[in-house]
Amino acid sequence: MDLTKNSDNDRGVVLFTALMFVLIMSILGTIACIITANDSATALNHEVSRKAFYSAEAGVHFALASIQKDLKAAALVLPATDGDAISLSSFLMSSDPDITDIRFEYLPTGAPVLTRIAANTYQFAVRGYSYRNADADIRATFKNRSAFKFGAFGNKGITAPEFSNFYGYDSSVSLTPVGDDGTNQCDIGSNQSVSLSGNTEVHGHIGLGSAETIAAVYNPTGTPEPRIYGTGNAVRTVGRVEPDPLGIVGGEYAEKLNNCRIFGDNRTIPADLILGIGESVTLVGKSGGANYYFTNIELKTGATLNIDTSAGPVNLFISGGLNGKNGTITHDSGDPKKFAILSDRSDPVSLSNSSAFYGVVYVPFADLDIFNHAAIYGAILAKTVDVKNSGNFYFDIALKDKYLTKDVAMSSWYEIRR
Repeated sequence: MDLTKNSDNDRGVVLFTALMFVLIMSILGTIACIITANDSATALNHEVSRKAFYSAEAGVHFALASIQKDLKAAALVLPATDGDAISLSSFLMSSDPDITDIRFEYLPTGAPVLTRIAANTYQFAVRGYSYRNADADIRATFKNRSAFKFGAFGNKGITAPEFSNFYGYDSSVSLTPVGDDGTNQCDIGSNQSVSLSGNTEVHGHIGLGSAETIAAVYNPTGTPEPRIYGTGNAVRTVGRVEPDPLGIVGGEYAEKLNNCRIFGDNRTIPADLILGIGESVTLVGKSGGANYYFTNIELKTGATLNIDTSAGPVNLFISGGLNGKNGTITHDSGDPKKFAILSDRSDPVSLSNSSAFYGVVYVPFADLDIFNHAAIYGAILAKTVDVKNSGNFYFDIALKDKYLTKDVAMSSWYEIRR
């Protein structure tokens, strides 16, 4: 046997194996490098895309803040008709080109617009940029916030007796609701206290705001306790609620009231209106709304203030008190959107309705007493609300889009894929 020959063969096999191992390791190393490079590139591309998206998102929030600021300063008027658009160029600047971390511009490039797409619904688009020529587009939709977050709100308290029922409905769907429409949208609230007696039903939620640092409280009494039908947490902490969202003092509606004082539709009807026993006066509406101004209204026993909205809405502005507990206010159209009582004073307001009342009562600085003998349809906002008699209150959610504030809120957004 030739041992030398076998030894040479063994060494050849070992050498071949070693070379194959080196080759395999080289291939694996190359693959690892490629995978690492691809992963790094993918991670970098993701980071770049994420940065562009965040820049676009920053542009959305900047736009909303700018729009709200200009609305409150009366420097911007939103489109009034679906499909109409206004230019964003005049009041929205693109991001500072010297700030490289956040870069965005509004679309279409060079001629950006804001478009009304539905009632109280507006839309715009923004493009965010990042390095390596990356970009991302976001289309955002926003609305003006409603002045009526609640069907009934008493800044410093709301009280209702036994067998009071708070329902929600939509007058644009039906003017004759029977009970709640099933959506449980009649929220009631206060910045200080909500006091409800037994057998009361609230088809919505109770919203507890706050006065400075003190949170509002809910005081249920009686047996069985009030029933709250809102989904989720029936009683909610909502933070401080603006007591005068329409600005009847120092805001938009203060200007409306002042204009009404000068150019009102009273004609021969005195500003200090006192109706004696059995007397009546009719306030007639007109297209676009008739505005009546009063310094005081008193309805004595059996007196009637008739509201005729057959030709258009009626707005009743008061810089003083309204004593209607012995008389009644009639509004037969059945549409709460066509009648409103608004006051900028702290003088007390009292209402008594022998027939159904349809309308808005907006008296944010006044104590409101309601001697109701029939159902109330509409919305109520006052310093305090004291419901004296049991009965049904129907919050018309259609009023949310009629009475709007200058505050805006984003309602939806989505990334535009290109």
